[in-house]
Amino acid sequence: MRKDTFKKRRKKSMSNWFEEMVERLGGRAIAIASLSMLVIIIAIIVLIVIKISSMDKDLADGYSDAQVAGEEMTAGGDSNLAEGDMPVVETATEGTKTESTSDTTILAKKEGAKEGYLNRCVFLGDSRTVAMVNYGFFNDDAALAQIGISHPAFASNKFINNAGKEYTLKTYLKSHQAPVIYILLGVNGINDPSEKHYRNTFISLIDSVAEMAPNSNIVLVAIGPVDDNGIYKNNVQNAMIDKYNKFLLETAKEKHIFYLNIAEILKGPDGQVKSEYNGGDGLHYSGKGCEAIFKYIVEHPVPQISDEGEYVVKYIKPDPNRIKVTMGKDSGIDEDKIDDLMKMMTGTAENQTSSDASTQSSTETEEELRKKEEEEKKAEEEKKKEEEEKKKAEEEKKKLEEEEKKKAEEEKKAEEEREKEEERKKAEEEEKKKNEEGSEEAPKDDEENEGSGKASTAASSAASSKVEAPDQSETPSDQSEAEAGDTP
Repeated sequence: MRKDTFKKRRKKSMSNWFEEMVERLGGRAIAIASLSMLVIIIAIIVLIVIKISSMDKDLADGYSDAQVAGEEMTAGGDSNLAEGDMPVVETATEGTKTESTSDTTILAKKEGAKEGYLNRCVFLGDSRTVAMVNYGFFNDDAALAQIGISHPAFASNKFINNAGKEYTLKTYLKSHQAPVIYILLGVNGINDPSEKHYRNTFISLIDSVAEMAPNSNIVLVAIGPVDDNGIYKNNVQNAMIDKYNKFLLETAKEKHIFYLNIAEILKGPDGQVKSEYNGGDGLHYSGKGCEAIFKYIVEHPVPQISDEGEYVVKYIKPDPNRIKVTMGKDSGIDEDKIDDLMKMMTGTAENQTSSDASTQSSTETEEELRKKEEEEKKAEEEKKKEEEEKKKAEEEKKKLEEEEKKKAEEEKKAEEEREKEEERKKAEEEEKKKNEEGSEEAPKDDEENEGSGKASTAASSAASSKVEAPDQSETPSDQSEAEAGDTP
């Protein structure tokens, strides 16, 4: 009760105070105070509206960025990645560099090589390297490349990658002192009428890279083969490529750097680029061709460079409106060919076949990657087992053929010996028969000889009788004559 009474008194007191104040200030002061209060209220409302608008704009921008990122993720990867999102290439140190020898100049295959090696590599190249990025095999920031660029123009050119970053060779190598630098150039301008100019400008570029990145290992990559009957047949032929690949190998030996012979996996038995690696124009490579190059690089690393760690590609979809293209005499590209080439480079060509790496590298979880690796390993083991079984079957077949051949030779030899034995027996039978015939003729000859002997004896006797007979007949005559002569 006392509490209610106190509240009533207080309320009455406050009411009296307000009335007294109004009487003192007057109507004019009240109006000014009311107006001031109104202005303050309006100002507060305006500030609230501005703040809300700003928040809405930020939200809208955030939604827009998220929407673009979502669309490009659907297309195959992240877009406009922040600096921290892009994989960082490892930096070279004084102990990283090694000089090649006559035995190590040509990079050899390493068994069990891992993709972590690529975390220590950067690539300087032309449209073929751009394709490696756009197919998702190389990270965008790990490649300094441009469509149509030739090695004489490389050092002075300005490049822009898919993320929109601009570089020159000097600024790129200043921030990308990688343990291994690959140079994938030489196909553009290969029809240079001055061979001396081609060679000297290439050597100059190599020297510039070596000077800007003194701790890095430099790898000259062989110029990949083409189709001699492709779109660019008037600009490049495999005979030219073979000639300049010899030059690159000789240069690598002289400068004690390295040489990667990717041509050996891309070239078919006919000396042309394999059909499954042909991107369609005879010069650029398909997704399978890029994948073959990727695997070859991993399997033929620079000695003593670690391959540990996980290699993940942060795919950035190329923007056709932002890609730089060189269309000079050295590039061989003209306006009639640029549209098809851009479609090929940005993934819209009908004959482009993206690999698993280019479409899944940015979206796969670690579990999916692990599962994929296990499946690939299992498939590789099965393939290896199948090859071993095939090899074993071939060896068995070869062994069986050899045994059959040996058996056939033995049978042939036995047949020859049998024929020889038959001939010997036949000869013996003939000899025996001949001897038998000879023994039968011998008695007959004796009888004939005996008969002829008797005849001879008889003839002799007759002859003797014939000779003696006259002597006997003459004796009486002689006696008569003698007697007659003695007669007186």
